[in-house]
Amino acid sequence: MSLVTKVTVKNPKNEKPQEEKILADERQIERYNDIMSNIKPLVTIGKGKNQRMLSASAMVPISCCYVDKRYQGMRNHKRLNKLISKWDLRKLTPIILVPHPEEHRFAIVDGQGRVIVASIKNIDALNAIILMDAPEDIDERLKFEAEFFIGQDSEVESVKPLEKHLARVIIGDEAAVTLDRLLKKYGITFVGTKGNREESVLGSYTDTYSIAKVHGERCLDFIFSIVENAGWNKESNGYATFAMRALKELWIAHPKDRDKIHKYLSKELRQTTPNSFNANAKTAYPRRDARASCSLFMEDMICDGLGIEKKIYIDGDRKCKVIM
Repeated sequence: MSLVTKVTVKNPKNEKPQEEKILADERQIERYNDIMSNIKPLVTIGKGKNQRMLSASAMVPISCCYVDKRYQGMRNHKRLNKLISKWDLRKLTPIILVPHPEEHRFAIVDGQGRVIVASIKNIDALNAIILMDAPEDIDERLKFEAEFFIGQDSEVESVKPLEKHLARVIIGDEAAVTLDRLLKKYGITFVGTKGNREESVLGSYTDTYSIAKVHGERCLDFIFSIVENAGWNKESNGYATFAMRALKELWIAHPKDRDKIHKYLSKELRQTTPNSFNANAKTAYPRRDARASCSLFMEDMICDGLGIEKKIYIDGDRKCKVIM
């Protein structure tokens, strides 16, 4: 009878990866502890022994951050390319993290896109706000993070395009400078509220800025001067979006007849008011979108009156197109 002794032989090839993992874990622990030891308090409550830190600031290596897919798994960064092209460290807001001491890393609750782009830009650390009041219980902490993620943009008020106007003029934005010059020339103002417009008030700053940006000063001057010549500048909704877009479409569709159109509409539109014109357009094209009906109705006027070919049509997306 022979005895067989089972001998376990260590594989030297497995030793190095194991050692590297241990070293990597030690470095991770060291980095995490170093960050937490050097954080700068941002918000604290209470006094003395009852003082408690709610949030702190620190530069945190991206390698110490991660995204919890359990509540961010559906995130789709549609504007990532824009973030890459507009990247400016001076404008970058801090990412927001929750510490996970048992894992020696931080969960990202606000800033996933910035972290992705930072990696692309070879930036290894970002300024972060660390939430220090997260629950110690792992399940409760997960709920805390998920709740913060849901509400991260609830208290953020975006800057509206018209609120950027003066700043755009200062930096020399060509479209804004053009628009500003013509607004002063024709005595036009703009407001941020929706609804009917009083005399000499733009219907949509965003639309008008877009016209200046895409089609330039000559197009916008063409529109404003027709409105003024027709006396619509003194009427309610004289610069309404339906009027502005219709005149823009005529400018695009009939480049060879712009002077004749300008003269014709300056006279013809004096016979009606903006609101009556809008109502007649809807009657003529009851199945069309309100703005599309105005474009079609206005082209009918100039084509019938001047004997020129119609070129504006509405595509499947209900947008005005031009037959070239």
